[in-house]
Amino acid sequence: MNPSTSQQLIGSVSAGLATLLYLMRLMPLLSEWARKETSSDQWVTPVLTILVPVWGLMMVALLCMTAGGGFDWIRLSRTKLYLLTALAAFALATASYLFIGLYLRPGFTPRGLYSPVIHLILFSTVGLVLLSLNQKLLPGVSVQWLLRPWSWFTALSLVGSLIFSGKWVINNSGRGLSGVATRIIVLLPATEEELAQIAKLDPKNDLESLLRRANRDEKPAVCAAATARLRSDPEFLERMAAMLDSGYAELALSFVRDAELTPAEKARFARPALNAVGRWVNSAPAPNFTTSEHMRRVRRWGDELFRILPEKFAGTGVDFSEQQAWYLEKMK
Repeated sequence: MNPSTSQQLIGSVSAGLATLLYLMRLMPLLSEWARKETSSDQWVTPVLTILVPVWGLMMVALLCMTAGGGFDWIRLSRTKLYLLTALAAFALATASYLFIGLYLRPGFTPRGLYSPVIHLILFSTVGLVLLSLNQKLLPGVSVQWLLRPWSWFTALSLVGSLIFSGKWVINNSGRGLSGVATRIIVLLPATEEELAQIAKLDPKNDLESLLRRANRDEKPAVCAAATARLRSDPEFLERMAAMLDSGYAELALSFVRDAELTPAEKARFARPALNAVGRWVNSAPAPNFTTSEHMRRVRRWGDELFRILPEKFAGTGVDFSEQQAWYLEKMK
């Protein structure tokens, strides 16, 4: 391997910046979210906001390593090696995202199983890049001990990510692609016009409009502004409770599903949310009375409600187990 000075510099700097982002932004974020209620997917956007640039920088570093001949032992043309390197960076980013999700929502398994893997995925890649690009500064130090296990893990991650992505696109079809577009839009910064629109909405007269903007499919700044606008109304607790107790409560259920509720909100919304979930289960169609696509949407919504709400309202004296058992029976 004989990288040029520019390849060494760009690759090393990119790997260094990725490490700094990881240590200074991602690690504190994971520590913060590990102490929070993570039954919902609200952690996804902030994690992706950092994870994407981290692995974008690592892709640049790996491409510099490829340009310098670091992967010439793979008997492919240089163009194909560049494509393979980009796919490898995508696969490792996907693996990192998967293990971060397992770490933040470990279920019955200890977090200690996942945190070492999260660290090794990045730091082994950084070490491989730095050792490969700076062989002249480290004479006699071989990278083979790291290259082989890294290559095997990356190959497995690549196969797994391609299988997962293919199944996800097939199962979700157009909705899945629109979900990707939504995720990309969410990562964009909010504009002044969007925030100004939120400020013009009246929490009394525009309650439904504000609730539509205060969910996880909106940009974080827009969601935060809409939530703050809702809470600026002194009668917000009662208005929300009344909506949950009304016939049409999906917007209110979305809010209690996505928002980090205050203790007062948890206490006031617990019983109305239970009533709203019960009405929703009662109105949900049985599998043999609707299309398979509609049934998938119903189950996705119901699974989310019963995964998030019982934990969110724990300690309020409200028990969702009867409605959950009813829901599971109805979905058979």
